Amino acid sequence: MFYGRNKIQSKNETAALYSVEIYENNTRVTVELIPTKNRSRMNYWTSRNTYIIVDDNIELPILGFLGERSGEPVVDTDPFSGNWGWSNVKKDTKYYYTMVFAGKIPPGMTNFTLKDKGAYNGAHGYGFSNYELNNPRTGTTSWTEASVKQFADANNDGICGIYEGSGTNGYKLGCIKEGIEYRLLYLGGKERLSWWQIGDTKAVLRNSATTGFFKGDWYMQDKTPNSDCYVVFDGGSMKTIIDNEEEFYLKMYPTSNSNGTNTVAEKWTGTGFALNGEYIVTNYHVVENATSIKVQGVRGDFNKVYNANVVSTDKTNDLAIIKISDQNFNGFGNIPYKVKTSLSEVGEDVFVLGYPLTSTMGDEIKLTTGVISSKTGFQGDISLYQISAPIQPGNSGGPVFDGKGNLIGIVNAKHRGAENVSYAIKSSYLGNLIESATYVSVLPSNNTISTMSLSNKVKNIRDFVFMITCSNGQQATAMSSQNDIVISYPSVSSNTLNDSQHYTSTLISKVTVGNYATIIELTLKNYVWCSINPGTYIYANGQKYTLQRSEGIATEPQKTYPSYRGADIVCRLYFPPIPKSTNSFDLIESQSSRWKFYGVKLR
Repeated sequence: MFYGRNKIQSKNETAALYSVEIYENNTRVTVELIPTKNRSRMNYWTSRNTYIIVDDNIELPILGFLGERSGEPVVDTDPFSGNWGWSNVKKDTKYYYTMVFAGKIPPGMTNFTLKDKGAYNGAHGYGFSNYELNNPRTGTTSWTEASVKQFADANNDGICGIYEGSGTNGYKLGCIKEGIEYRLLYLGGKERLSWWQIGDTKAVLRNSATTGFFKGDWYMQDKTPNSDCYVVFDGGSMKTIIDNEEEFYLKMYPTSNSNGTNTVAEKWTGTGFALNGEYIVTNYHVVENATSIKVQGVRGDFNKVYNANVVSTDKTNDLAIIKISDQNFNGFGNIPYKVKTSLSEVGEDVFVLGYPLTSTMGDEIKLTTGVISSKTGFQGDISLYQISAPIQPGNSGGPVFDGKGNLIGIVNAKHRGAENVSYAIKSSYLGNLIESATYVSVLPSNNTISTMSLSNKVKNIRDFVFMITCSNGQQATAMSSQNDIVISYPSVSSNTLNDSQHYTSTLISKVTVGNYATIIELTLKNYVWCSINPGTYIYANGQKYTLQRSEGIATEPQKTYPSYRGADIVCRLYFPPIPKSTNSFDLIESQSSRWKFYGVKLR
């Protein structure tokens, strides 16, 4: 099962890693002990702070030890006391004990370490390091995004193509047909998962009695198959239902008609909360790819709908700041909570407010309560808290408060397959985003509710927690109006990225400054492939406007290839609307990129 065999030598025995067994929902590690002399007693001691560490980015915590009761294997958690072992042990005789760890090592991950981090300050710590597991990848295929597109062009049956999800993972999936079955292929996602590669099988779908409805085997993040999966195709979209949780996917290829406008509008909701001024915090994944952002619930009024635009984003930490752009808006008033940026402790009470599942649960604000379960999130992510307060789709971007009514986090995700395990982004990361965007004074700092009962805290806070409704697709065609400013091939002060060595060039072919977005169209000539940094921004009038979405060009680390060798790549970048009085702007991909256009003139 593994290669390499380092040993741990103590005064009384030698310990060696004996076996690693990977099951669907747990991993078992057996250690071999050989006493160096006859002894009346030999114990094994492993603390609760023991982990399997794989490829430096996955940690599986220990559950207990494998024992037997009535002939059946069980996980026994008692041996953490250190009083378990063997009596009358014999020199050079082999003894074994098996540890059971939560979760499965994903196929393809081979760099294995077992480490006891110790009960405190590293005490009793030991480990087996740098083993290579015989753990081959599964579900591999030779499909790429380009070959999926070619297949869809030749087999455009209304189902085959490329779909992008709006959920936490943000999967990009290709759909191809093999015989009578359809297969979904992984083409990328918001998170970089090293054990997932382009072309890996994400699901195998089986026909049902209803056209467009399928039951299938869905491969979860750790590549464990889940047969509780239903998939529905409806023209320009796909919906998955896995463990009773729904996720919407918009069909991105083939495009629905020759002029490139979408005929299907996707609409989704999330939650946001107030900062000083007109600023609102939510998740990046809530506003990603949105061409329209609406805010409801200001001062508890759901009849009044305000327009909002994205001001700044942090895709890595899933944060976004939006701003109400409606001229009739006159502010939120005095915000009753403050943002706490220092670290909270495990065991602290928390409560969450938001607008989950509004299509079935209505638009009344919902409260859930719990505690901080861990100061780290999924796979030890230090940017997250793990909390026990239940959350549902629609809670994303909502505030997490401590028992005193201080804002300590922003709802981020739910752990599928685990009860009451949710994650929240620590509020210190919001502070970092605000500082980087120079909006230093927008954090509320006066808590007026700390001594109130929970019900009164909620009464005072709820008018500052909002339902965010986003849409794209068909909505995008409504963005154009007679008042838009459209400049074809604007003059640019800097070079337009001509690379004489590779005969490539990048041209700004059109700029549209509209009421709802600023759209920059680029024409790329003689590129082998291209991609865009999600942090790309416009700098105009002393303010940054960060990229909201793109068409025709992949987001790093994914790549877009021309349809044939030498073909132009035409893509569009969507930013928040800049003032129509703007004379010129800069377009910057990153400081290290050659894509820097200075002085793009609109007049």
